Amino acid sequence: MRKLLFQIVPLLLVTSLGLSLLLGSPAAPDSATDLVALEQRIEGMQQRLRQLQDREAIENLISIYGYYLDKALWDQVADLFASEGEIEISQRGVYIGKERVRASLNLFSPQGLAYGNLRNHIQVQPVIHISADGQRAWSRHRAISQLGGYEAASFLSGGVYENEYVKEDGVWKIQRDQVYTTFFTTYADGWFTGLGPAAAVSRELPPDQPPSVDYEALPEVYVPTFHYRHPVTGRPIVRSGASGPATRAP
Repeated sequence: MRKLLFQIVPLLLVTSLGLSLLLGSPAAPDSATDLVALEQRIEGMQQRLRQLQDREAIENLISIYGYYLDKALWDQVADLFASEGEIEISQRGVYIGKERVRASLNLFSPQGLAYGNLRNHIQVQPVIHISADGQRAWSRHRAISQLGGYEAASFLSGGVYENEYVKEDGVWKIQRDQVYTTFFTTYADGWFTGLGPAAAVSRELPPDQPPSVDYEALPEVYVPTFHYRHPVTGRPIVRSGASGPATRAP
């Protein structure tokens, strides 16, 4: 539907202007002021269309990231990142640059799924904001994960992403990928009796930087920093729990 809108709106604008000039209707620009106003209106609509296209591209990027994680397609996941992109999963610390992002993914499993593996990684509830120049963006979204193996240990987990994106050569890429673990539990023991801590720093592959935030998963409660203000009051979101890094979004 959006793609159809992108094609129809410019056509309607041109057609409307042409008919106005031909028929001499009151909407026809008969002065430089009217022409400037019309140009500004068209420019505003074109900007709005670009924003809708950018928002759709970022929402697709978020969903595609989840589908690649599902199948442990680590090469494809790493290719979604900008050249100087960063990844920070739970309390594992920060890995910087595409090569280090790719290396860090091996901590979860080898590339590709083996027999009996399950790695569903569901991305939902995206809230997306785009910079005025259309070159940077931020999102907050939720992940629900089903992990485990046939006749082996299985787990459920959930977390909140606060991500940053950058447009490189006209293509949206992940600049910073950060998920805060809300809960991590064994499937067999249930939501509370099987709760475990958020994943910690790896000794096998130490990160480039330590974790940016010190927090604990359920039963503790931590609310990650919101990159945006309240949409009605315009005020910053007051949170409980430990404080995270300052928001990077305008």
